[in-house]
Amino acid sequence: MKIVLVNPPSPPEFRVSRGLMGGFGMAVNAGLLYPPTELAHVASVLEAAGHEVVIHDADAKELDLAASIAAIVAEKPSLVCVDSSSTSLDQDLALCRAVREGTGAPVAILGSQVTYTPGEIFQHDNVDVVVRGEPEFTVRELAERVAEKRDLVGVAGTTWKKKGGEVVHEAERDKIDDLDALPIPSRHLLDNSAYHFPGLDGPVTTVKSSRGCPLNCSFCGYTLAQGLRFRFRSPEHVLAELIDLHRNHGLRHVVFRDPIFTTKKDRIHQICAGIVREKLDLAWQCETAVKTLDRPLIEAMAKAGCTHISLGVESGNAEIQKRHCGNKLSDFAKGVEVFKACRDNGIETRAFCMIGFPEETPAMVEETFDLVERFDPDQVQFCAVTAYPGTPLYKMLHGSREFDYASMTGFQALEGNEHMSAADIEEKIREGYRRFYRRPKRLMREMKNPVRFMGRVARYFTLFKKRA
Repeated sequence: MKIVLVNPPSPPEFRVSRGLMGGFGMAVNAGLLYPPTELAHVASVLEAAGHEVVIHDADAKELDLAASIAAIVAEKPSLVCVDSSSTSLDQDLALCRAVREGTGAPVAILGSQVTYTPGEIFQHDNVDVVVRGEPEFTVRELAERVAEKRDLVGVAGTTWKKKGGEVVHEAERDKIDDLDALPIPSRHLLDNSAYHFPGLDGPVTTVKSSRGCPLNCSFCGYTLAQGLRFRFRSPEHVLAELIDLHRNHGLRHVVFRDPIFTTKKDRIHQICAGIVREKLDLAWQCETAVKTLDRPLIEAMAKAGCTHISLGVESGNAEIQKRHCGNKLSDFAKGVEVFKACRDNGIETRAFCMIGFPEETPAMVEETFDLVERFDPDQVQFCAVTAYPGTPLYKMLHGSREFDYASMTGFQALEGNEHMSAADIEEKIREGYRRFYRRPKRLMREMKNPVRFMGRVARYFTLFKKRA
């Protein structure tokens, strides 16, 4: 049957990238548009099962809410599955409701936010079913039930509502152990030329070569979406996808979306050797942790086309590192070595930092600023600590505080702590950017690429936009 997978339009205030923050989504620079690779993974499984699949990516098509709804209805689908994010949830649900009314087809909603607050989603008859956790096999079984006109009783990984109003939470679905069993994402269903990344000349795509992370940082949504156990695709399976996207789709810029890409160094060495062996002309980047890198690996990555590494720094305070950050940056001296090794090999770096942990004081924030200056990355990103539903941090704070999902942009402080107000935290984020980029050495480096620098300045002034 015909199934439409939907990446809804962003709110008018800012672009939302739904795959970030472990599937909770994040407000991003308008210059960043990632493909909905999660939906392409779902599509590949559905196509393998014999279904006709359409991926409707509203932002790639530059459609607003009304135009997006009309386009989906025009497809006359038998099933619709809609991705979601925390900050756009109200608009995502409005789309679901309108599509449900306009098509008469069952509508499912995916994403980390709805996975951890599924009972709230059925108000106003928004959807028929919530798909919790990893969606591929759950959506496939859901499609089988719809095609056979059977009910949803017993479909693991779903939440649905009976006619009488009772919300049914089915059992959890086990995580996918053998990631090599998944087909390569269906990029032929995407307009691959539409996706872009600030500063890159040409389209960009994303690849997930592994899932899961046992560090369980208190704020992290990736462990919720992917679990606390590392699951790896084989180097051969990853290379097959890289060959497909490069030779069949003409893509060169790749962003690996693994939580910690370099966890198994031997696997990354094999992937890098394969890229070189296959003569793939790729420029790629990844996210990882300082403690999983060393100079030989960085050299191999650079030789294979790695141009950028984003590193989780989070905090310069040792106690916050232990309590909230999985202690993944326990050796600051090694951090200095890793950032230097990247620069020596022509790899740009970005330091991910967070401000507003429950016990964080202004003095602790200063430690973060000092550490960033010591590491001297090429870019820095300061985010407000956000308690996404289901995270250890949310469990720590929930019950005594109210959370507004629409304000979960990644930069807007939802709340203060006993040492800083929400306004203080946001001002500290602004201070961090000013302090980092106003240094004379940094300004001289930025002036080598003034267009990119002006883009960063423009982003600075749009970070704290709020939903109307």
